[in-house]
Amino acid sequence: MHPSYGDVENELSQIAIEVHHLSVRLSRLDISGSPTDAQDQWEATLICATATAKIYTGCERVMARLATDVDGSAVAHADGWHVGLLGRMANPFPGVREAVISRECYTVLDKLRAFRHRERNTYGINLDYGVVVKRASEAIIGFDIFRDEVRIFLGGRESP
Repeated sequence: MHPSYGDVENELSQIAIEVHHLSVRLSRLDISGSPTDAQDQWEATLICATATAKIYTGCERVMARLATDVDGSAVAHADGWHVGLLGRMANPFPGVREAVISRECYTVLDKLRAFRHRERNTYGINLDYGVVVKRASEAIIGFDIFRDEVRIFLGGRESP
């Protein structure tokens, strides 16, 4: 087991709490249907968008930790670093490790990365309720895939 396992596991646990709360909110939307009142729709959209962004941001923190601890090379926070970090985790780091995440996981996380950018730079009234709910559902599935793949990766590594 890699020494980063404990720190990464703590981060995954925190993200899982956010995922749980988002799942509960989505199940309430499924039961009650799409909000028809403008205020209720704005609130539901904002809650789901924010939670989705937080879930991706947590996954990104895990990937940044792996880049530093496993690769021995932190990601410079320059233009495009979010895309670079995600790509780095989806590919082997020559002479150091295999890919951390699969192409499937990369695809889901990349969609969430793009969504997070939009969520951060848009007012809640400009977010499409249907798209937000779809991305929120994808965030839950994506996190499950990500968590499993990171655990497999760290569990399969030997301490230096």
